[in-house]
Amino acid sequence: MLPTFALLLLLALGVSLLASLPKHLHLHRTDDAHFLDKFASDARSKQTLAFPAGFSFGIATAPAHVEDQLDDAWLEFARKGRVAAWKNAVAPEQRIKFWSEPHEEIHLASELGVDTFRLGVDWARVYPQGPDGGADKGVLVKYRNILDEIKKSKMKVMLTLFHHSLPSWSAELGGWTNATTVGHFVEFASHVVDAMGDLVDVYTIFNEPHVYVLLTHCAGVWPPGEKPDMVEAALCLAPSAAQGAYTASLINMAEAHKRVHAIVKRKDANTMVGAAHHIGVLTPNGPADVVPAAWSHFMFTFYFPDLIASHVDFLGVNYYGQELLAGADVAVSPTEEYSEAGRGVYPDGLYHFLLAFHRRYGSKLPLWVTENGVADATDNLRPVYLMEHLLAIQAAIARGVKVLGYVFWTMSDNWEWADGYCPKFGLVEVRRSLKDDGTLALERVKRRSFGVYQKIIQSNAVDTREREASWDELMRLAKENATRPFCRALEGVGGMTGAFGLDEPVHRPWIAKDWRLGAYRTHAAEHIGVEHLPLPWHTTPEWMISKDVAKGLAYIYESSVNVSSRVIRDEL
Repeated sequence: MLPTFALLLLLALGVSLLASLPKHLHLHRTDDAHFLDKFASDARSKQTLAFPAGFSFGIATAPAHVEDQLDDAWLEFARKGRVAAWKNAVAPEQRIKFWSEPHEEIHLASELGVDTFRLGVDWARVYPQGPDGGADKGVLVKYRNILDEIKKSKMKVMLTLFHHSLPSWSAELGGWTNATTVGHFVEFASHVVDAMGDLVDVYTIFNEPHVYVLLTHCAGVWPPGEKPDMVEAALCLAPSAAQGAYTASLINMAEAHKRVHAIVKRKDANTMVGAAHHIGVLTPNGPADVVPAAWSHFMFTFYFPDLIASHVDFLGVNYYGQELLAGADVAVSPTEEYSEAGRGVYPDGLYHFLLAFHRRYGSKLPLWVTENGVADATDNLRPVYLMEHLLAIQAAIARGVKVLGYVFWTMSDNWEWADGYCPKFGLVEVRRSLKDDGTLALERVKRRSFGVYQKIIQSNAVDTREREASWDELMRLAKENATRPFCRALEGVGGMTGAFGLDEPVHRPWIAKDWRLGAYRTHAAEHIGVEHLPLPWHTTPEWMISKDVAKGLAYIYESSVNVSSRVIRDEL
């Protein structure tokens, strides 16, 4: 336990880093909060809350989650025992058979009524023998047939070219830390664009690149699962001048993005090109965690988008909620509501993030919520979660943000990265069993949330009566101390590996806390006393990309001493 003065000093350092920023660069601006309060209050008096005409609704998936007959890095990782809730699943390597039976998911999407189907092309499937082995033309034809089926079902294709899955042969070369990967990826992307580009309406070239780099290179908990040594871990998030894996990889990924952007535009200048960028509210668990939270936001929020901003037609936003940072660890609070995958539920965060990106990049760069969803096997949380986040988008639009659409993650329960089959993200439950002949049977059962989303799409609006009824049911369960599955091992604080998934879920009670849009008090407000914690939404400084580490150190020092004495005096 740190002495009180040390805690105050750390708090002062963190808050000074944040408070030294101009007001218009903060995340939680008071004027935005007041606008949201009024929006939420007005919403209660309306029967329906409509979206603008032409607003797009979609569904999303990815190859590593759903494709069978896929011998990828994730399958190899799982067979080594590095994926939770996998060996105890029925025929886990077959995922949900989207490669052999794509029509099942496409039919459900058509029935749901979405206008956009987001999916990916797996690099390792196209190039199984490495860069010198050439592209598998049969695989490209198969992917084209899947896209054609989507188009015939009257949906647009949103295609992702890198979704957290690197070929094993590329990982052996250092993956994205090695600049040669840029050329290998561009060659792969070029074949995809040539083979099926005429069927693609929208590209999200990269999905959550900084998340991939963090969990692969900085934490070593994603394939190939090589744990960094102490020096590598310490340098991973350092500026590129220190050759940190984080910035080096993202600079290479940004270069690959720009080259693929040029290839797509040469083929068809009207095809939209963007990237799906992950954002999450990283909240300090206590005063000592303000500095890690500030640095995390500083490194994650704008860094990659800044690198590609001049080479996108839109910025995709993937948002799931908040996480409590406790030093380098992740905390799970017994007073916060979570998805069963361990992500804190916080719809206000989506509203604030959309405003932050809008202010950073301006109205000329529209936004698209390319992923949002919640793991919830009971389906008691999902309807409320869905509606509250859609209302967060409406609030941002009312505030002047141009948001093109919303893509829900996901249609059917599937393989969730290193968490395996424990978290249930689907609008549709999947019951796995073996037939008499030993083949896999997948029974799909629509959850209530399928109908809720379907009704929203059909009416282009959120029904406030459905919203209130769903909330009342969730609070009834909380008051009765009802429990639900939870796929995380920890209540409290634990390391990165400890915070990952369980083979079998534990049970956790529902929380009787009002986290609906405009009603939520943040963990920081309740436990640190900071109602609207300002966070660094400024432009990525040039020194982060340049070789001048001295400028970076000077920047941090100057911003930290600006108001340190004032903060300490106020706290004492």
